Amino acid sequence: MIISGKQIQGAFQAYNDQKQVSKAINSPKTGQTQKNDEVILSSQGQEFAQILQTAKNTSEVQVEKVSNLSEQISSGTYAIDSRAVAGKIIESTLAYRLR
Repeated sequence: MIISGKQIQGAFQAYNDQKQVSKAINSPKTGQTQKNDEVILSSQGQEFAQILQTAKNTSEVQVEKVSNLSEQISSGTYAIDSRAVAGKIIESTLAYRLR
């Protein structure tokens, strides 16, 4: 199949014509005001939004606990409870398998 330059120009012209039609359809007409989008949340959605905002404003860092742990680590007195770590690993593995 041989494609000539005239055929390519015709394809470009059709594409440009379609773009102009789309612009004309999507642009607001003069004298008309464009409506703004509106979102109305249910009472559950509003409650969730309040909880989410409260969570965002709450600091997750427990300053006293972090400073105590930092002090223990820097002084070399921090001890890791290997039984507790192993227990948590087993617990999380079992919980993952039950899902």
